[in-house]
Amino acid sequence: MAEPTPTTGQNEAESYSFKAETRQLLNILIHSLYKDREVFLRELLSNASDALNRIRFEMLTDHQVLDPGVELQVRITADKENRLLTIQDTGIGMTRDEIIENLGTIAQSGARKFMQASQAKQADFAQVIGQFGVGFYSVFMVADWVRVTSRSYKPRAKAVSWYATGEDTFEVSAAEMSERGTKVEVKLKEDAAEFAEEYRLKEIIHKHSDYIGFPIYLGDGKEPENKQSSLWRKPKQEVTEEQYKDFYRQVTLDFEEPLMHIHMITDVPVQLYALLYVPRKSERASSHCASRMG
Repeated sequence: MAEPTPTTGQNEAESYSFKAETRQLLNILIHSLYKDREVFLRELLSNASDALNRIRFEMLTDHQVLDPGVELQVRITADKENRLLTIQDTGIGMTRDEIIENLGTIAQSGARKFMQASQAKQADFAQVIGQFGVGFYSVFMVADWVRVTSRSYKPRAKAVSWYATGEDTFEVSAAEMSERGTKVEVKLKEDAAEFAEEYRLKEIIHKHSDYIGFPIYLGDGKEPENKQSSLWRKPKQEVTEEQYKDFYRQVTLDFEEPLMHIHMITDVPVQLYALLYVPRKSERASSHCASRMG
């Protein structure tokens, strides 16, 4: 896929045109998944979790990172009066080139497969959207505009801002951000004002993101909203079948229940915790089989 062509605008911002596949995809997400709009927060939190996992892995070998002592976390703040929702993580962050590549273009194969599947109505796409690599764009179901500000973990990297309204273009410009990580600001539509309500945000976090392994704070709260619970470390008798199924769906985004699961805990000769799922369809085994050990 060719790179989008930038057009210099005011304040040194550059305007880029979305590719045709991306425009078609945005149209589907904005107009076809309306009834399941809450999944946008699940997708943004999943992206934040990925960014935190990446910086944790990076710090194992690279000690020259920005803000090495900062807690790995996600914080959500909501301004009800102005219908502004902010999700900020202390993850790996993005450079200017990375933000254009990650948010400005979608892998052609992923966009095409999603659109083909949506036309055939083969699944509940609110549940499987993440499988196609297009989960971030679900935010436009609830947003008048979205601004993503990010600063890479690389000490010399400069902050960058990405802005879009879900139309044909997006803008990229320099930004002010001293800390490492990514901040997503969402200007909610009038009919999506519920997502600036604290009780609604808690409900979605508990429903979709309880198993994220990093603390998710709400507002000025000092206690995480998510349980951060590792099912594989719990005694099997304390885990219900519904919890096993919920965890499978959250980890794999597979809309079908697994064929079976195996929960194994051993103390000798080594201490081991494992949770293995077997998908219902063999062709999905490589991508949908979730296991954790620690």
